[in-house]
Amino acid sequence: SINDKIKSYGQLRTIGATPKQIKRIVKNEGRKLGSIGILIGTVLGVCGGFLLFSKGFNAVSYVATVILTLISSWIMVSVSIRKPVKIAAGISPIEAVRFAPAQKDIRSRKKNIKLNPVSMGIANFRRDRKKTVAIVASLSLGGIILLVVSSIVLLRSPEALARQFFPDGDYKIYLDSEMTEEKVMAAGNPLNEELKQEILSIDGVTDIIPSRQSLHATYKTEIHQAGGMCDMLTDQNYAAVEAALTEGTMPTDSRSIVIDYNVLKQNEDMGVGSTVEISLGEEQPSVSVTISGLYAPAKVYSGHGRMPLDGATLFAPEALFHELHPEINSFDYSWSIVNDPKKTDYVGAELKNIVASHSNIALDEINTVIEYEEMTNSFAFGSMEILSWLVFLFGVINLINTTLSNQIARKQENSILRSIGLTQKQLCKMNICEGLCYALFATLATLIVGLPASIFACRKMSIGAFAGNVVPYKFPVLEMGLFILVLFGMELILSVWTIRRQKKQSLIEQMRAME
Repeated sequence: SINDKIKSYGQLRTIGATPKQIKRIVKNEGRKLGSIGILIGTVLGVCGGFLLFSKGFNAVSYVATVILTLISSWIMVSVSIRKPVKIAAGISPIEAVRFAPAQKDIRSRKKNIKLNPVSMGIANFRRDRKKTVAIVASLSLGGIILLVVSSIVLLRSPEALARQFFPDGDYKIYLDSEMTEEKVMAAGNPLNEELKQEILSIDGVTDIIPSRQSLHATYKTEIHQAGGMCDMLTDQNYAAVEAALTEGTMPTDSRSIVIDYNVLKQNEDMGVGSTVEISLGEEQPSVSVTISGLYAPAKVYSGHGRMPLDGATLFAPEALFHELHPEINSFDYSWSIVNDPKKTDYVGAELKNIVASHSNIALDEINTVIEYEEMTNSFAFGSMEILSWLVFLFGVINLINTTLSNQIARKQENSILRSIGLTQKQLCKMNICEGLCYALFATLATLIVGLPASIFACRKMSIGAFAGNVVPYKFPVLEMGLFILVLFGMELILSVWTIRRQKKQSLIEQMRAME
């Protein structure tokens, strides 16, 4: 904008304005524009933060953040206008009259190019390479962030994550009592044959699989003590636990156990080969056992509810359970209900009725975990998706600003082309072609950079979220389709708007405007 107003500043100098006054004019203009932008941005930021995190809205922290934002933004505006101020104040009246914006060395080359609206639009697109690269980069940056975040969200499907806890069906029934598990089981485990037959009688239930045999365990050394759910090693879970080992081996006798490797981080004397005293239940006798191995809990899914707090922290052989609690006949802690997917809702309603009529048991549903994962994804990645659209919006603003500047700078040029035979329709095609070039190259840059980045990010995320398994990459067709549609649609609208604005002035007026 300084280049566009150099002649105006020169005219002010001719009527007596001093360099100091010119500096003051430019500073006031820059600060006024900066103040408007900072105010609008701050208001939008506060509103956006309140909408995203309404429950955690804290007026004091927001006021402090707003003050810091205002100060930092004002400093950036003050620094950014220093050079334009010097340029405006240093220009003499004679230099201002002779000044021409964007003066560049012009190389003369002979090219056999057939002039048409398309080739002229491409030539305009390539005219200022630095500005073109800046616009394409700003447009594609938002697309790259959107592609990576959308790919991760698509990978972290709430249904797929929840299914890891529900591999057999959509429901689980487990022990849930104010009494400890060993007391409930010793008095007569409610997960018995009678309950099993009652559940199997429901239309849609095809099988019941005992998924966990567990008791709460306390294990300690001379220095440290820890506790958690101890699951029985069975034919059903042995292979999964063995695959999850990070150190050591599986138990070879009834006096060996494997524990969660996170326990070692808090209790350094509970490594492989260490001896600990373990008891199953409250105020129960203990025996000495050896830690034969450590395992990664992320590869052995267990637990109930949104946050599976009752997940296993150690595994022990069946013989150890019977040795410590010979009075218990059944150690069943959780059942997986296998059901017909077409009758899921009916099965769920019947299971709720059964659970309500029995004591010391509870129902766990896959939908509960799905809702929790959806909330987690929304909190973790929703703000990133909004950020990507905001970055894209800044690119659009940059493009609009450049388009308006080009329209002013090329007004006389387009008028001359019109005077030698260029029709209004051809001029429209030329502008549309230039705009579509920005959209096309921004799309290509988004795919070339964003696709490898999203594949790499999804691979790393997949290994962490799905027990080391690499889930095939899925392209976010909906999100990227919307991005491309908005990008090309915005370019078309901007090009048509530019042409309509040019139509408001006659050809002679356009040619005189730059004199």
